[in-house]
Amino acid sequence: MEQDDRTLATVELLGALTYGQLRAFETTARAVRHAPDARAADRIAEHAAREHQSYALLRDRLVELTDLGGAVMDRQKPLFDVFFDRAPVDDWLGACTFFGTGLPLAADFIREMAPSLDERTAAVVLDALADRDGFESYAIDCIREVVDAEPERMAEVKTHVADVLGRALTGFQAAAGETDALAVLLDPAPGEDDPTKRVVMTVLAGHRRRMHALGIEDLE
Repeated sequence: MEQDDRTLATVELLGALTYGQLRAFETTARAVRHAPDARAADRIAEHAAREHQSYALLRDRLVELTDLGGAVMDRQKPLFDVFFDRAPVDDWLGACTFFGTGLPLAADFIREMAPSLDERTAAVVLDALADRDGFESYAIDCIREVVDAEPERMAEVKTHVADVLGRALTGFQAAAGETDALAVLLDPAPGEDDPTKRVVMTVLAGHRRRMHALGIEDLE
């Protein structure tokens, strides 16, 4: 594989991550107004600031690799806008469900992809996207608090989770059909026809663990 091919694939992936992170920041900031009290609002605002810092890290690495960073990001807009425009952040429970079970999908994805990237890019994307565990735990605790007080609202959580996961998988499938970046970057294991399937299965396994922690799905 020519180094130029890997660089182009890295730029394509990084452009997607960068625009997705910009939308993650915007979506987190939108949720501040739905916080039940000032302390919760402050916690969300702090994380929104962290999300913007992560966006800046990704953007800066992108412009190190290409002079066309803006154009690369613009190509990602349709897929990510479909996902984030329907993020369930119109109330506190929906927002916490998205933060606790939706955004972590990106962290699982990048942990799986990082070994296939150059050392500098891998360090940047892991720093930007893979360190959300504290906020994820906070969001899960907020879900439990709401559901403990109103058990009937677990049905809303399940609906939100199914919708977010479905749209994430649909978006991933669409992206994989439009670019060969993942195929270029991922080295197949012996006897493995499509390494992108391995990435999907790893992301789904992490999702199932979170659902088990919420009592939505059993692990067998």
